Amino acid sequence: MIDRRDFLKAGIATAIVAGMPPPFCDASSDKDASISSNSENAKSLPRLEHGYRHQYHKSLVYKIIIGCKDSAEHTLSLDEVAEVAKQTSALTRGLKQIIYLVGWQFDGHDSKYPAWSEVNHRIKRQNDADARTSVIWLINEARKHNAFVGVHINVTDAYENSPLWQEYVDNDLIGKEADGSLRKGGLCGGERVYSVCKTREWQTGYTKRRIDALLELLPLTETGSVHLDAFVPCLSPGHGTTMEQELDAMAEMIKYWRSRGVDCTSEDINYRFVGLIPMALHLNLEERGRLKYPPQLLCGGGSLWNTRMGGAKQWYQPFGTPEPRRPEGGCLYEEAWGKSQDNDVHGLSSIPALAKEFYTKTLPWRYLNESRPVRLVETAEFYTVDFENGAKTSVRHKDRSLTLSHHGRVYVDGMDFFVPALWLDKECIAYSLNGCRKKWTLPPGWEKLTEVLMTQLYPLGDHKPKRIPVQGGKVELELAAEQAYSVTPA
Repeated sequence: MIDRRDFLKAGIATAIVAGMPPPFCDASSDKDASISSNSENAKSLPRLEHGYRHQYHKSLVYKIIIGCKDSAEHTLSLDEVAEVAKQTSALTRGLKQIIYLVGWQFDGHDSKYPAWSEVNHRIKRQNDADARTSVIWLINEARKHNAFVGVHINVTDAYENSPLWQEYVDNDLIGKEADGSLRKGGLCGGERVYSVCKTREWQTGYTKRRIDALLELLPLTETGSVHLDAFVPCLSPGHGTTMEQELDAMAEMIKYWRSRGVDCTSEDINYRFVGLIPMALHLNLEERGRLKYPPQLLCGGGSLWNTRMGGAKQWYQPFGTPEPRRPEGGCLYEEAWGKSQDNDVHGLSSIPALAKEFYTKTLPWRYLNESRPVRLVETAEFYTVDFENGAKTSVRHKDRSLTLSHHGRVYVDGMDFFVPALWLDKECIAYSLNGCRKKWTLPPGWEKLTEVLMTQLYPLGDHKPKRIPVQGGKVELELAAEQAYSVTPA
């Protein structure tokens, strides 16, 4: 069973063949250095065979745990998920959401793969006929709040208690050792994990059969998105499969999903899949890769892989995501929403936790995704990224403080934010992690204003707007700690 490090080594090999930089390439070891994009980058970008269903670089993407095979402690009910979508829409001012349900199948998360044929009976709502009906209800209910509900699936793992286990063994679809025995992986929830041989599964038509059955079970062609967990190649010495064959099979799998109208996101990205996968929740690109690919082609967040060799450099921050709350955090939410406030595994635990992540990470990330980075400059004091449309981010090495500006207008100053909400017409969102009183320069087009309206967004509630005077194109705002406000022309 191949692990993630081997997967990324495969990415290095693929990159070298394609003439691209490999992941984690340390582009410069000097303290004063710069890297710029060039016209050759644009010429060599992958062509999309089918357009993406969603603009992931302009959306809020996260997971919610609704079922665990070993415990229900950290799970949310489908009614609670609907409420999360509603409240998130309010605190984000209607930004598009893409939500992946984790543990929707069989006994919950990581249960009975490779089968996807049964909805977890534990998630059924009280008055619904069955759990499948409940999930379809949630999909429709979430759309009222501009939220698209997809599912979190695993195309790699196989368990002996799966309804498909014997069929996959009989048809020689499980990875094998050189002596013909089945390749054993680790334990997950006390159960032995094996790996599907994706090369064999694709060649025999079983991959399409699995996908078609899931699309019959749930209306995912309407949602248009699934998340592929642990989407890594698994070599099978007993079958004689190669890394290239496995990567080719994975690419064909994604193409088939997309031909059925469904996007696939993943945890990490191999260069082989750029142009096929629109988002990696841990975007494991190095500097030149981030300059090469515009966000509408490939985007993502998370800092798990975003470090220079040796861990000295963290790339998430200059691209719009301040210092993460936890090592695996990022501008998006790779780790799913769970209930427990003290749960380190599942990350988000409440609307306050999501609000903090959104305002300090996703908000600047969304603003920067309007353009593409074109130049990276590192000095002894700062690491700076210039964007094509004139935006600039700068991180001070000493205290990891982030500044985001656009043609001289400062929109992020440390942990204080006054960022245009570009999915709305003439609106900014103001937030401060610790509280502040500052003057902010208004965006272009607001120069003639004499007043703005300031309405509390978070904490949620029915808040009346306050009129704030504008002087010289600037507005002075006093923000309490962890409160967010909508600022609009009066």
